[in-house]
Amino acid sequence: MEFNHFSDEQFDESISIREVLEKYTAHIKWFIISILIFVALAVLKLRYEAPKYQVNASILIKQQERGNSTSDLAAFEDMGLFGLAEISLENEMKVLKSRRLMEQVVKELKLNKRYFVEDSPYDKEMYPNYPVDIKIESDSSTIDQINTSVKIKVKSKSKFELFSQKDLSLGIKEFDQVFEADLGSKKQSDKRMIRIILNSDYKNDLIGKTIIIKIGSVNGTVSQFIGKLEIEPINERYSNVLNFKIDETSKEKGVALINNLIEQYNADAIQDKNFIAQTSIDFLDKRIALMSTELNAIATTAAQYKSSKGMVNANAETANTYLRSSTAAESELVAANTQLSLVNFMLEELNKSNLTDPLPGNIGLSDISIINRITDYNNKIMKRNRVLKSSTEMNPLITGIDSELNVIKNNLTGSLKTLRSSAQIKIDAITRERGRIGYKIASVPKHEKEFKEIVRGQETKRSLYLFLLQKREESILANAVSVEKAKIIDKAYSNGIPVSPKKMLTILGAIILGGLIPFLIIYIKDLLDTKVHDESDIKKLKIPYLGDVPKTKLKKEIFVKDGDNTNIAEAFRYIRTNVNFILDDKSMGKTILITSTQGKEGKTFTAINLACSLAISGKKTLLLGMDLRAPKISEYLKLENKQGVSNFITNKELDINDVILKQKICSNLDLINSGDIPPNPVELLMSKRVKEIFEFAKENYEFIIVDTAPVGLVTDTMQISKYGDMTIYVVKANVLDKRMLHIPEKIHRDDKLPKMSILINGSDHS
Repeated sequence: MEFNHFSDEQFDESISIREVLEKYTAHIKWFIISILIFVALAVLKLRYEAPKYQVNASILIKQQERGNSTSDLAAFEDMGLFGLAEISLENEMKVLKSRRLMEQVVKELKLNKRYFVEDSPYDKEMYPNYPVDIKIESDSSTIDQINTSVKIKVKSKSKFELFSQKDLSLGIKEFDQVFEADLGSKKQSDKRMIRIILNSDYKNDLIGKTIIIKIGSVNGTVSQFIGKLEIEPINERYSNVLNFKIDETSKEKGVALINNLIEQYNADAIQDKNFIAQTSIDFLDKRIALMSTELNAIATTAAQYKSSKGMVNANAETANTYLRSSTAAESELVAANTQLSLVNFMLEELNKSNLTDPLPGNIGLSDISIINRITDYNNKIMKRNRVLKSSTEMNPLITGIDSELNVIKNNLTGSLKTLRSSAQIKIDAITRERGRIGYKIASVPKHEKEFKEIVRGQETKRSLYLFLLQKREESILANAVSVEKAKIIDKAYSNGIPVSPKKMLTILGAIILGGLIPFLIIYIKDLLDTKVHDESDIKKLKIPYLGDVPKTKLKKEIFVKDGDNTNIAEAFRYIRTNVNFILDDKSMGKTILITSTQGKEGKTFTAINLACSLAISGKKTLLLGMDLRAPKISEYLKLENKQGVSNFITNKELDINDVILKQKICSNLDLINSGDIPPNPVELLMSKRVKEIFEFAKENYEFIIVDTAPVGLVTDTMQISKYGDMTIYVVKANVLDKRMLHIPEKIHRDDKLPKMSILINGSDHS
C-alpha cells in the first residue's frame, strides 16, 4: 500500500491563481513600503517641479490653383511666377521645423538667455519682462557658443553681489558697469567682459532677491526647441491645416516662439517668390534695352531711306490704298515673328542658366505646357536652394532634385525648339501668302515696297517692345505684392491650465511603480530560482510525499527525545505515523532505506531522528550505517569509529553481535556503524555477509533504519535495495536543484527502490 499518492488532478501542471497570489501576498509589507516610498517621491516631485503650459496654434498652408481667378495672385498667373500645382505638407513641416528658421527665432527673441527669480518651491522664469539684462562684450563669432549660468543678489538699485557656479561670492558689482567675469565651466575658464542692466520697471521689488541668468548656446537652444515643438496636420489627405503645440514653463515664451516662427516662415516664402519675380524683371530689362536699341536703329534706317529716295509720306500716299488687303497677313506675321523672338530669347536664357538660377516666368509664350514646365523648374530650383541652406551638394535629396532639373531642362529645350519650328513654318506660310498678294499690288512703286518692308520690321520690333514693357510692369507689381504663404487660423494661445506635472497621473504612476518594483523582484527571483522549496515543487514527479522536516537554527543533530515537543520532533512523529501506515502489513524486520540525490541533504540526520522516534514509541529499532564511502553517523553521535559493517564483511571471524552498539541516547535503539572506509565499497556490498546482517536484523528488530549512500553519485544503494521494504528519499529544501529531480523520477518510474517516498528536509514554513 502506498501513502499519500497524488491523484492525476493534483499533478496538473497548470498554475493555481491562489498559489500565485499567496506567493506575492506573503511579501505584502514590502509592497506597502515600496508604494509609500514612491508616493512620497511623487509628492516631492510635484512640489518642486515647475508647471508647464501647453501653447497651441493652427495655420492654413495656401495652395495656388491654376485658373482660379479669385486667388490673390490670379492676375499674375500667366507669368508663371506663383503657380503651385500641389503642396506637400510633409515638406512644409520640415521647413517649419528647420534649424535655419528656428535659429532666426531664437536670435530674434533672445531665447538662449533665460532669467529666473529664485523662489520656493521652484525658481520662476521671467519672460518677456526680464528683471535684468546681461550684455556680453565679446567676439560675435563665439558669443553664440557660450553655455553658462550667472547668479546675482540684488543689494540696491545700483549694486548687486555676484556668485560663481559653486555659489562662491565674487564681490559687489554695480549695474550698468562693465566688469570681467569667468563664464566658463568648472573644467575650463572663459573670462569675458560683461555688463548687467537692471530693469527699471521693477523699482524696488527685486532688492534682496536672487536672480539666476542661464545662457545657452544658440545651437543647443535651437535643438531644444525643435525637440519640444510638435507640428501635425489635421488631415494630410483632405486638409492643408497644420497644428502647432509646445509645452513651456512660461506660456508667454511659447506664444512668442510659435507666432515668430510663423512670421519667419511667411517671410521666407515671400523672399523665395520675390527672388523669382526679380529674376524675370532682370531678364525683361535686358530684352527691353536690346529692343530699344534695335527700334532706334530701324527708325534711323527709315529716315535715311525716305531722305535718299525723296519720299515725303509714303504710307499716306500709297500704302493705305494698295496694301490694305495684306493687313491681316501682316498682323499675323508680326505676331509670329514676336513669338519666334520670345522662343529664341528663352532658348538663349535656358542655355546660359545653371542649376542654381531660376528661369524667367511666362513672358508671353503661347504654349501652356512650356509655361507649366518653367513653373515646375523654378519650384524645384527654390526647393533645392532651401535644402542647400542646411545641407551640402552630396545630400541624396539634392542629387535627386538635380536629376529632375536636368530632365525638365532637356524637355524644355526640346519643346522650345519645336515651338520655334512651328513659328518658322507659320512665318514661311504667311510670307508665301504675302507673295501671292504681291502680284495683285504689282502697281505699287518699288520705293514704296522697300519702305514698307522697313516699316513692317519697325512695327514688329515696336509690338515686341510694348509687350515686354507690359510684362515688366506686371512683374514689378507682383514683386511688390507680399502674399503670405501661411494663413493664420488661430494665433498661438494657452488656456492657462498646467499640463505638467499631472498630479493624479503622477500619483497613480507612483503607486503602480511602487507595486511593480517588489513584484518584479519577486518574479525575477522566482524565475531565476532553480532550488526545491516545498511540496509543490515535487508534485509533477508523481512520487508519494511522506512529509517534511522544518528548518531550524539550532546546531544539534538529535531532536527526538522523550518529552521533546519541538516542531522538528513533531515532524518526525508525523513521519513515523506515515511509515507505520505504509508498512502496517509487517510486524518484524521492517527495513527502511534512507537515501538522497547528493551529499549534505540530511539523510543521516533523518535516519538518526527517525530511528529515535521509532525507538521512543516502543519499537525495537536498529540504526544501520550502510554509507561506506562517507559515513556520518559516528560524527553526528560523537562516537569513536569502532568496528562496523565494512569490518564485519571483510573479517570472517567477527560475529554480528561484535559490531552491534547499544545506545544511551534513547531506549530500544541499537546501532551498527559503517566501520572503516574501504577502497571497494560496491564489491563489499555484493558480499553474502551483507545478507547475513539483514537476516539477523529482520529476525531481531521491528524496524531497521538503513543510512545509505546518495543515489545520484554512486550505485551502492541499488546493491542493497532488495533488502528494503521502503525507501525514504530525502530532498534538501533550498539546496537541491530542480533539474536534479529527474534522478528520483527515473528511479521511481523504473521501480529500482522499494516503495519510494519523498521527504523534504529543511523546509521554510515562514
